[in-house]
Amino acid sequence: MKLNSSNFIGIFDSGIGGISVLNQCIRLMPNENYVFFADSSNFPYGTKPKTQIAQIGLDIIGHFDKLGAKEVIIACNTMSTSDMPLFVSTYPNLKIFGTYPDFTKLLTPGTILKENDYIYDKENGLQIKKSKLKLLIIATTATCKSTFLTQLVNDFKNYIDIYVEPTDFIVKAVENDKLDTFEFKNHLELFFKEYKDINYLLLGCTHFPFASDEIKKIVNDDVIMFSGGDIVAKYAFEYTSQNDMTSNIVNPTITIIDSQINDRRIKLYNKLIRTNSHKIVFEKSFDSLS
Repeated sequence: MKLNSSNFIGIFDSGIGGISVLNQCIRLMPNENYVFFADSSNFPYGTKPKTQIAQIGLDIIGHFDKLGAKEVIIACNTMSTSDMPLFVSTYPNLKIFGTYPDFTKLLTPGTILKENDYIYDKENGLQIKKSKLKLLIIATTATCKSTFLTQLVNDFKNYIDIYVEPTDFIVKAVENDKLDTFEFKNHLELFFKEYKDINYLLLGCTHFPFASDEIKKIVNDDVIMFSGGDIVAKYAFEYTSQNDMTSNIVNPTITIIDSQINDRRIKLYNKLIRTNSHKIVFEKSFDSLS
């Protein structure tokens, strides 16, 4: 299928958390049509075997490919780290982006890491002694145990103090619209009590940016917070721009596909999606778009 600027951008996650990636895409590409698929029937991915997760991903990407997506963003760390090479080889003509807990992006641009006692920051001309910087990565249990993150931590543990902690309770709070409750805020406060001296915080799940305001109230003001979703949205924007596929649609649409859609979830979607220009429509399956 010949693709052009009018083709939509597909985004998917097992739940509603991927909306945080959609929001970043809207901010960078406000005139695009988007189709967001929340795979509610398979939520959460993290409890399933890696091979099953990969097969689910293949099926979803296949639907997007058939409908004519110009690119697909996997707005889920667990799915992205399941088998990206398989996704790319199966759909070689479709650009596929994954969302990863890649903390190497936290380093200042121009940073050079060397096997000695210092990290040399070329851009700012600084020498930072090893172990001075502390990074906390919060993610789902599945992502924390993933081969991708385990290897990355092992590769860089000599340069920066890294702590990896599962925080599945944040996912549950987002999915159930409980971010404003005393119970959630108290849980968050107790969790971060042990990490008052961190320098960096990586949000390793697309659900977590929705809790960022509450997190900022707890951690030190100078903590630098990053999200893999911000990074993947930037990559998608650059790809679209560089390939002359940027859309200039005047009245773009966001189509939400969610088999569990109901009034409560529609209210939550409308609460989380940040747009003033898109028409939002809801469907229960890909079949309605065929």
